[in-house]
Amino acid sequence: MIDTIEVLARGNEGLMEVNYNEFFLAFYDCWDNGQLITWPNSAFTDEEDQSVNALGRMLEDITRETLHFRSEAEYIQSGCAERVKPMAQAALKLFLSRGRFSEDYEELTPALNASQT
Repeated sequence: MIDTIEVLARGNEGLMEVNYNEFFLAFYDCWDNGQLITWPNSAFTDEEDQSVNALGRMLEDITRETLHFRSEAEYIQSGCAERVKPMAQAALKLFLSRGRFSEDYEELTPALNASQT
């Protein structure tokens, strides 16, 4: 989830990095039917859950507005990626406040400094 929100938090830069389909669709791997997909052992806090759900509702609205778009240029010109950016940055800050586990090696606790991941 953090990786997906990180791309959204970069706005146009993130959109160009992953292409317009992946910019929006990667989020839906973790969000469906108007809410964060959680499992019984979910580590998401209520605040994180609310943040993701608010971001998801915004993305759904933008997706409906932009269904006819076919290129990064159209998305950039519309300003939709930059509209998502502040909300995604706030969600990212919330998630990173608890730290981030490395994907490269096993850790007992998450690193609080992003440069340590």
